[in-house]
Amino acid sequence: MAHDSNEADRERAAIVAKYDKGREEGAEIDPWEDADFFIYKVTDRYGFLHKEPLASRTDLERKAILIERSREIKWIKMLNNWDKALQTDKLRSRVYKGIPNSLRSRAWGQMLRVDKLKSTKEGFYDEAKQLARLTSPDIKQIDLDVNRTYRNHIMFRERYGVKQQALFHVLATYSMYNTEVGYCQGMSGIAALLLMYFNEEDAFWALSSLLSDRMHGMHGLFKPGFPKLLRLQEHHEKICKKLLTKVHKHLKKIEVDARIYSMKWFLQCFLDRLPFSLTLRVWDAFMFDGDRVPIAMAFLVIKLYKKQLSKMNFDEAMGHLQTMESHSFNDDEIMEALQSTMTELRRSGLDHPGPSQTTEQAPPPPRDIDELRSRVLFSQRIHDVNYKPSRINRNESFREGIKAMYDNDDEPITSPKASEPDNTDDRIYHNVQDNHNTIIPKVPAKSSGSPLRSTSYGLGNPTDANGHVPVSV
Repeated sequence: MAHDSNEADRERAAIVAKYDKGREEGAEIDPWEDADFFIYKVTDRYGFLHKEPLASRTDLERKAILIERSREIKWIKMLNNWDKALQTDKLRSRVYKGIPNSLRSRAWGQMLRVDKLKSTKEGFYDEAKQLARLTSPDIKQIDLDVNRTYRNHIMFRERYGVKQQALFHVLATYSMYNTEVGYCQGMSGIAALLLMYFNEEDAFWALSSLLSDRMHGMHGLFKPGFPKLLRLQEHHEKICKKLLTKVHKHLKKIEVDARIYSMKWFLQCFLDRLPFSLTLRVWDAFMFDGDRVPIAMAFLVIKLYKKQLSKMNFDEAMGHLQTMESHSFNDDEIMEALQSTMTELRRSGLDHPGPSQTTEQAPPPPRDIDELRSRVLFSQRIHDVNYKPSRINRNESFREGIKAMYDNDDEPITSPKASEPDNTDDRIYHNVQDNHNTIIPKVPAKSSGSPLRSTSYGLGNPTDANGHVPVSV
């Protein structure tokens, strides 16, 4: 045990040292970790890199940008009088019309109360980060995920660059701040999105707010067993069965399971499932209205494509639902339809699955750094969460745990027992206490000859033939 602990400490220290070194002279960076960015020719307005020159903006797109800029003055006035703005209907209307990108960080910060959280724990983050660097059991998995998160974005393209360092520290610190969740794959994309608009500490508090506050409650999505995810998926099935009976029956007939295609819809609120410009608009609404947004958006996607889906086979339907980047609607049309859909669901009493269950709620956060240290020490003693090299490889077959997904029964999903596999390339891990490891598999398309065979139907991003994540803006 002592030998394992020492080896784990050395491995963790080696990883942390690489992030401390960054890209300074003498930094050891494997060539495969640093992509050849000479192949990229242009960066779009959101920071994503593209291999080919972007098409010229249409008149509609140019008009949309001008409208966005004209709204900045109105938004500045609201942000300067936020408490007053919260009491008006104009705020919601303007949120759904789109927050100006230049003011998105301020608006999101207000919605998530970032400044208030920081002010109550001044200096806490820096101390918690140092503690996490020494004790987090999830360092290795976080390091692996940082290396594959938004590498086609200008902020995250450089291995051990400034934003990769920030992403690593935000995730490591949160893994110790909320040990019930620890770190789960899927959180890296959300943290990276926040880092596109916040500095490191603000991104940490924004992530904390998303997981712990009652409106967003993402804690229940990522904790072992994923109780809230299952509840939202069950509610989605209920909505489709009642309001879209025909297409629901067809999807059941071709064995397209909502618990697979909607996984990332709910876990990350459509991150990497929509064009990025639309993703931001959906996140604007999610920040403001919480769970009702992904619930309505999930229903809207099925409703918009019900005719096409009713004619598709398994591979076609799964591929379409996982890579909805080529739709013919503009962002304004989708957001207007989203609001109408939310009204429709509210009238039907289906806009929300009800109050969160006790098992979904986040535990009280540590009040200060001393309490955090005590919690870490307690966890190490009671649950033996000291990092081990084999820990991220624990993956006793998850088939038993998610058998309900594939057999279409209603049995609850349970956490699997831990064992060590030979290959971990096609699985996604939830790193928490050893007795709570939860693994989500990537489900291959049924036909080995399908052009969609390389598409991940789980948490992983859809990839092209070269294994790259396509991003269309």
